[in-house]
Amino acid sequence: MHITPQTKAEVKPIAVKPEILNKNIWSIAGGKGGTGKTVLSANLGIGMAIFGYKVILIDADLGVPNLHNYLRVKRPKTTLDDFLTKKVRFLSDVIIDTPHKNLKFISGGTNLVGIANLHYAKKQQIIRHINKLEADLIIVDLGAGISNNTVDFFNISTCGLVISNPEPSANQDAYFFLKNAIYRRIKLFTKVNEEFKKAFNIYIDTNGNGVFEIPKFFNFLQEYSNNVYRDFDQFLSEFQPRLIMNKLRKSKQKHDGIWFVNLVRTFLQIDVNFIGELRYDKRIIKSSENVFPFIIRYPGSSISKNLFSILTDLNTTDMKYHSVRTFRQFKSLLKKEQKNWN
Repeated sequence: MHITPQTKAEVKPIAVKPEILNKNIWSIAGGKGGTGKTVLSANLGIGMAIFGYKVILIDADLGVPNLHNYLRVKRPKTTLDDFLTKKVRFLSDVIIDTPHKNLKFISGGTNLVGIANLHYAKKQQIIRHINKLEADLIIVDLGAGISNNTVDFFNISTCGLVISNPEPSANQDAYFFLKNAIYRRIKLFTKVNEEFKKAFNIYIDTNGNGVFEIPKFFNFLQEYSNNVYRDFDQFLSEFQPRLIMNKLRKSKQKHDGIWFVNLVRTFLQIDVNFIGELRYDKRIIKSSENVFPFIIRYPGSSISKNLFSILTDLNTTDMKYHSVRTFRQFKSLLKKEQKNWN
């Protein structure tokens, strides 16, 4: 078979795509401080380790990390600082043991000026190294707010968990976090789809009021090109965040989660899966004051049962089969685990 060599003019440039994760990764965000995401990150990690999965928890609250406290790690000997400054070659070199054999930990950095605003290339480097970590599941506790760091790490996860509570400000912050996450995904798609980039630039040029309304942009895309709209809709459909409502004091406050899901569907054009709620419980506050995982301190409590339900839901969706089928089994394993955490 004769192959005609391409001339220089015929050679098409290869699009450079951003790194993506091929691991199971749950990124946990709150949009604001005080939603309980760090406490939840620790307890979710312990719960999945109890199920039998090999879990790595990463504190990605760059600048103000505190997840180590809830894992009974007083002074992390190594942190992300060591990796980012090339003190060590691999991200795996800063992994720390925890009281549970299946649960490992990477502590956030605190000593680098500007660490909360990592350069894009540095984030891609971290993603490449996360892909090389040996674990069934990686859980990333993200910082508060809507910085590009936080949103970018949320966007590359296989499961993005948003933590909110009945406070109006918490729901508002969670909404704007998701809005910013979608806008970052839109910007990402302009880098890999030239026709979409043209459409996006036209929309921005013709709507120069500085307000980006996602429903109006979707309508514009449909009128601009069905093919471009279809391609982007397929790309965005991969973004399926999940919502956990925390600190519920009344049963009727569960409707706040349903209201939030409907709000996001209407104004952000995405579906959010409301997977469960955690009741307000003084035992969580007491555990937090003592910087101790509540499922270890109170294994038979209703709040631990709430968490088990959430874990079961997440496991069914994202993970493989495990042998812990009932809360009774889960509680028994937690009680056996207590001696390792004291």
